[in-house]
Amino acid sequence: MLQTRQSSTTIHSRTVEFGKYLGKGIWGLADKTLPVVYGVAYVLLVIRVLPQEEFGNFVLTQEIFLIITGLAMGFALQPLLKYAAESQEEPTGIVTASLLFNLPFTTGCALFIVLFRAPLSAILNSPTLEPLLLYIPAMLAASFIRNKALILLQARFRIREVFLVDAAHFLGAPLLIWISSRLNMFHSALDLVIINIISLSASSLVGLIYTRSMIRLTLRPPRRDIERIWNYGKFSLGGIMSYLVYTKVDSFILSAATGPVQVAIYNSVKVFTRIYDMVAQVVQMFVLPAVSRLSAEGREESRKVLVEKAIAFSTIGMIPVFLFLLLLAGPMIDILYGGRYNEAVPLLQILSVLTVIVPLIAVASNTLMGLGQARVSFVLSVQILITSMIIYLALIPPFGALGAAIGYVLSAMVLAWITTAKMNHFVQITPSEVWQRKDDISRFVRKRLRRGTD
Repeated sequence: MLQTRQSSTTIHSRTVEFGKYLGKGIWGLADKTLPVVYGVAYVLLVIRVLPQEEFGNFVLTQEIFLIITGLAMGFALQPLLKYAAESQEEPTGIVTASLLFNLPFTTGCALFIVLFRAPLSAILNSPTLEPLLLYIPAMLAASFIRNKALILLQARFRIREVFLVDAAHFLGAPLLIWISSRLNMFHSALDLVIINIISLSASSLVGLIYTRSMIRLTLRPPRRDIERIWNYGKFSLGGIMSYLVYTKVDSFILSAATGPVQVAIYNSVKVFTRIYDMVAQVVQMFVLPAVSRLSAEGREESRKVLVEKAIAFSTIGMIPVFLFLLLLAGPMIDILYGGRYNEAVPLLQILSVLTVIVPLIAVASNTLMGLGQARVSFVLSVQILITSMIIYLALIPPFGALGAAIGYVLSAMVLAWITTAKMNHFVQITPSEVWQRKDDISRFVRKRLRRGTD
C-alpha cells in the first residue's frame, strides 16, 4: 500500500513538473505564433506586392542576416542560456563573458559582408544585391540587445516578457509595411530592410526595459565563466551551423545557379515553413533550460519523461498542419497570391513533410545541448553539413526550385535520424514509449478544461 502511494506521488510529481513548464506554454505558444502572423502579413503585404527580383534580393539579404544572427546565437548566446538557466544567482559574470564573444563575432561578420559585398553579389548572380548588403551591419546592431534580452528572459522562464519583446518586431514590422503601402512608400527591398531595422530597434528597446536589472556587466569577468562560454560555444557554434545549412544555404545555391527570380518562387512557399521555426523555438524555449536544470539536479527519470512528452506533444500537434499543407496547397497559393506563384504549389506539398520531422529534430538537438553535449552536437553538425551540401549540389542545379524543396526535406530527414540516434546514448527512448504519451495529452486537456469550468 505504501509502495503504491509512493508510486502515485511520484507520478503526480512528474505531472506537476511537466505541467509547470506547460503552464507557461500558453505565452510560449503565443510568442512563437508571432512569426507565423508575421509570415501571413509577409505574404499579403510583401510577396504579393514586390517585383520578383526585389523580393528575391530581400530574401538573400535577410538570409545572410539570419545566418550571422544564428551563428552568434550558437557561439555566445546558447551557452549563456544554459548556464544562466542552471544558476539562480545573478548572472553578471556569464553575461559579461558572453558579451566578450558575441560583440567581436558579430562585428567581424558585419565587416566581412561590407568588404566582400561585390564578390558575394557576383557569386549569387544578383548585381542589384550589392547595395542592400551595406545595411546588414545596421540590422545586426538593431537586433543585438534584443537577442541577448530574449536569452536572459528565457533562462528565467519569463515567457510573457519574451512575447512582448518579440511582438515589437513581429507585429511592428507588418504595421509599418501597411502604413508605408498606404502612403505609397513601399516599392523595393530597401524599403523592407529599413522597416525591419526600425522594428528590430523597437524590440531591442523593449528587451532592454525588461532585462535592465539582468544585463549587469563587470570589468573583470571570472576566468571560469569565460572558459565555460568558450568551451561550450565553440561546439554549439558547429551545432547551429547544421541547422543553418539545411534551412538557409538552399536559397544561396539556388540563386547562384538560377538567379533571384527562382529564389522568389521558392521562398513564396518556403515562407510557410515559419511554422516549423515556431515549433522548434517553442521546444528550445522549454526543453533546453529544463533539461539543463533536471540534469544538474540528477533527476534522470524526470528528464526522460520530459523528452518523451515533448516529442509526443509537438509531433501530434503538427499532424493537422501536415494535412492542411498537403491537401490544400493549390487553393491556398491561388487565393493568397492572386494567381502568382502557382508553379510553387508542388514545392509546398513537398515541404509539408517537414511537419512530422521538425519536432523530433528540435527535441533531440535541444536535449543534447541541455545535457552539455556541445562536442557531440559539433560532430553531428559536420556530418549534416557535408550531407546537406552534397544533396543540394546534386539536386538544385538540374531541378532548380523543385530540387531545393526535395533537398530541404531529405536534409531534415538525415538530421533527424543522426541527432535522435545520438540522443539515445544519453536519454534512451523508444517509439512505443513516446506513443504511450499520447494519453497524457488527453489528461492534460481534460485538466485544463476542468480548471476553466471551476
